[in-house]
Amino acid sequence: MRSHYDVVIVGGGVQGLSLAYNLARSDLLRVAVLEKSYIGSGASGRNGEMIRSAFASLEWIRLFDKSLQLWESLSAELDFNVMFTRTGYLVLASTHDELGECRIHIERQKELGLDTRLIEADEVLRLVPALNPRWVTGGILQLNGGSARHDAVVWAYARAARRLSVEIFPHTEVIGIDIKSGSVSGVRTTKGNIETQTVVNAAGAFAGQLAAMVGLHLPLEIYRLEMIVTEPLKPFLPVALSSPHIMGYMHQTTRGEFAGGAEVEGRLPFSGLKSTRMAVQNMARKFISLFPGLGGVNLMRQWAGVVSKTPDRGPLLGRVDKVEGFLLSAAWGGYGFMGSPAGGKLMAELILTGETPKHIQPFNLNRFKTGKLIVDSSLVVSTESIEKNEKNRR
Repeated sequence: MRSHYDVVIVGGGVQGLSLAYNLARSDLLRVAVLEKSYIGSGASGRNGEMIRSAFASLEWIRLFDKSLQLWESLSAELDFNVMFTRTGYLVLASTHDELGECRIHIERQKELGLDTRLIEADEVLRLVPALNPRWVTGGILQLNGGSARHDAVVWAYARAARRLSVEIFPHTEVIGIDIKSGSVSGVRTTKGNIETQTVVNAAGAFAGQLAAMVGLHLPLEIYRLEMIVTEPLKPFLPVALSSPHIMGYMHQTTRGEFAGGAEVEGRLPFSGLKSTRMAVQNMARKFISLFPGLGGVNLMRQWAGVVSKTPDRGPLLGRVDKVEGFLLSAAWGGYGFMGSPAGGKLMAELILTGETPKHIQPFNLNRFKTGKLIVDSSLVVSTESIEKNEKNRR
């Protein structure tokens, strides 16, 4: 470890690694990535792998469609197969009210040039005959959405960053950040101290703890999300699929495994990584209700990951007041993986030029002071939290 770096990124997940790679492409800065565990040990290696930009709000669509465009050529750019597969992505509507919401969302998506279309119940069932017709009223199909392999993306960004002389230090925990005259001056770690004027908080679920080292409070809560994977099955799910109705998301891997996750209603914030029986029972009930054919299928794996979430469920991106040189790429919730190509590229642009790209401007920390919350009703989260935030915005 050197005594000085131009930029120190705290967090060795896909957001931190993507930023490091994009900074290093400029060949102007010496960059270090610090990770307290192994690279990709957080949510980057524990997510659902699904990718879309078919959201409801201008802010989410603009940011994530930028990312989706980058996914198309990411394997070639990084010289590593990230296994991006354009299967299509279906946002399923299960009630007439949800289908009405889809009709509103599709108008915004079309205005912004997305490759999406509204499909009725009969077309959904032709596309995915295994679905229970009881829970199908229609949906939004994004033809260029899909999935990628999360481990491959971590490895690809890490290898490409190292090739451009980024120095990555796993098992190196940050224990303090030094501030002088309101500006970042250094980082203290378990393996030594570093002088730097720029620190990027990409610490995932633990971004709040890192921010507290500079006296900054972030409006975050840590939640545990869980997933399951079944034994290989004959192909029955040709698209990535999310169901806001059950707060679930799922796809079938190239090996035939059904992989999916779902939030548990009313779950309180929690940071433990131990899988729970309650979660697997909740997921099993929901997935079998959608796909009756899954009844009796063997469960192969179950795992948990933790994420930090803001009150409006949008990420925190950009500079902060009062602490010069401390930047945020945090609180991506369950969407940091799909947003990693754009997140890293746009944050690098901010650091290199000093100008905040329009895609990330709305996601600044100050929105929680001004009341300009970003509410997107197409997210796979509790409807209670969305309704609460909508009232706050009004």
